[in-house]
Amino acid sequence: MRIAILMKRYSLLRGGGEYDLVRLSGSLADRGHEVHLFIHDAEGDPDPRLILHKVPMSRSWAPLKILSFARNAPREVARSGIRFDVVHAMTQAYPSDLFWNGGGLQVNWIRARYGPNALKRAWLHPRHGANLLVEKRIFETGNYREVVALSHMEREEILGYYQVPAECFTVIPNGINPERFHLGVRVERETTRRELGLAPDRRMVLFVGTDGLRKGLPQLLAALGAMQPRFEGLLVIAGNDPPSRWEGEVRRNGLAGRVRFHGREARIERLYAAADLTVLASLFEGYGNVVPEAMACGCPILSARSVGAADFIHRGETGWVLEDCRNIPDYSAALSAALHDSDLAGMGRLAAERVAPFTWDWTVDRLEEVYRRIAAKKAREG
Repeated sequence: MRIAILMKRYSLLRGGGEYDLVRLSGSLADRGHEVHLFIHDAEGDPDPRLILHKVPMSRSWAPLKILSFARNAPREVARSGIRFDVVHAMTQAYPSDLFWNGGGLQVNWIRARYGPNALKRAWLHPRHGANLLVEKRIFETGNYREVVALSHMEREEILGYYQVPAECFTVIPNGINPERFHLGVRVERETTRRELGLAPDRRMVLFVGTDGLRKGLPQLLAALGAMQPRFEGLLVIAGNDPPSRWEGEVRRNGLAGRVRFHGREARIERLYAAADLTVLASLFEGYGNVVPEAMACGCPILSARSVGAADFIHRGETGWVLEDCRNIPDYSAALSAALHDSDLAGMGRLAAERVAPFTWDWTVDRLEEVYRRIAAKKAREG
């Protein structure tokens, strides 16, 4: 098939949507598809099998950046004069054949960050207003043929808030790369723990991600600070947030000497293997690749209902799911139970079994099924 994928940036240096674009486009090329990327810029050297098209985008003001790419990317597809079997938007752009809701809904993020009544005010904020306008247009009839969500949480929100017909919807979680994320990485556990200065009996809690505010880092620090008995382990924070942003909160919560800012880790699987517990209890997370990745490496997860990939967690068997990460007493009690009263190694083995079937190849197989449905519809329409 000839496939067009729309995304602001192709990057070999970032996670999230850019990471998904790199591995999806490469996998589709591996399977013999002709893959065209409609992007504004690239970081690193793109796969030479991909055909790149430059999308003009305003860089002067965030709202114009959002609005200009959303409209310019489909226009560049039309200007190319190429007949595509599928036009796949992996970011905010319309119209498309397939919209992949990989980053979560703006309406959910705004309500989670600012409160349930914040949407009325959010339209008055230029950046939030632009995001909400584009999101609304994406889900208008005629601007999509099918929608893929990564989690059931996001599916229910889109069905309810934007009235997308259920027959247009497919839930396809992001699978893991089994050659990278697997129980075998645990052979590096003791070496990595020694590098981190961890004694064999000291618990390690891992937090992975940039944008700690959205990912619930203040709540995690508060919950660790409130733990009874006192948290004597080590919290390792792996991500690009500058330590200066959080050092004050570390001190206020009495965690000095028990938090290490590790920075970005190219081989994050080493840290999953070294950790006793990985925490991703975000205020809002449309998916969260960290959850299945850590589980595949044998590390149990403490997450929250507001994280899409919490679908994978069997409560009390492979991890824990908080109802609300802002409820610090409940959060602290869950951490205490996990770190003091649980067989974390046994839970980790069960976690790896739980996610083992959900490989990246499994994900692409199911996405190809959606592509084939779309291509068949377009062929019938002429």
